[in-house]
Amino acid sequence: MTRTFEDPLLTKIHGILRAEVDSNFDFLEPGPIPWSSPRKPASASSVALLTTASLHLKGDVPFRALEDRFGDTGYRTIPLNARPEDLDLDAPYVDRRHISSDPEVALPLRALETLHREGIVGPPAPRHASVSGGLVRPYPGLLETSDRLAAMFHEDGVDAVLLLPSCPLCVQTVCLLAREFESRRIATVCLTLVPELSRIVGAPRTLSVRFRFGAPCGDSGNGPVHRTVLREMLGLLDEATEPGTFRESGLQWKRTPA
Repeated sequence: MTRTFEDPLLTKIHGILRAEVDSNFDFLEPGPIPWSSPRKPASASSVALLTTASLHLKGDVPFRALEDRFGDTGYRTIPLNARPEDLDLDAPYVDRRHISSDPEVALPLRALETLHREGIVGPPAPRHASVSGGLVRPYPGLLETSDRLAAMFHEDGVDAVLLLPSCPLCVQTVCLLAREFESRRIATVCLTLVPELSRIVGAPRTLSVRFRFGAPCGDSGNGPVHRTVLREMLGLLDEATEPGTFRESGLQWKRTPA
């Protein structure tokens, strides 16, 4: 039976997935939210980014997002110095409406470097992560991915991870990953494009933006907005004092670059 949600999009997604993919599908409600206090202020923290945009380096093993009806729970690492031409932006499972013209809309590595130069954040992590976020059955595969990514982040000296969803169901994925990272002593901030779903699943710190799916950090080529999204997420890292902290951003799509 399809559930009814305040957000009609969630009702639609729930109904489609139950009818066409998994008759037992439901959004996950894992219970109490794990919490890991940041070890340092954002200005001194090494930060990694995690995108659900299915990006990976050319030559990497492709995601199986189209072949596995329940979703590919694996991950790919993306080095800080990766250029747009290094990424497989033509893969059929990548949302190309915005990402192909500017990967920064989903994985703002250059924006993160700029904020570091401005003293807003500590040194960016040398390795970042990409997952395929539309997971109908996240577990048990997502547990293995969480373990491996947490080990990589600890090895790289990462203090915090900012998680960026690019599709409606991706919102559940980043919340689940954030919970796993927090339980492994890594502080997190999630972006959300579907606030009701973030509240259902529960994440330690969440910033809500009103951008388009496929471009969680704002429109293509708009570096000032990409940087502002990260600034607001980093502000939440510093200011949140309890699990489940939720904040709405005032940013708008197609704001004129400064």
